Amino acid sequence: MKIGDLVRVKDSVGYNSYMQNLVGHIGIVLNEKWKGNDFWIEVHILGKSRPIVPADLEVVNESR
Repeated sequence: MKIGDLVRVKDSVGYNSYMQNLVGHIGIVLNEKWKGNDFWIEVHILGKSRPIVPADLEVVNESR
């Protein structure tokens, strides 16, 4: 997964209400960043840039 890739938020049991609202939506990877010891992918989805854990995303279409 790299900047410019289209990604979809995966469905998973146990998501909080924030993530439940994003499940199934497609966005574009804007940035990769560390917050403390955690690695996050910044995704533009539903009109906002949102930090999401890479394990919650799947690549739909890779950029070249």
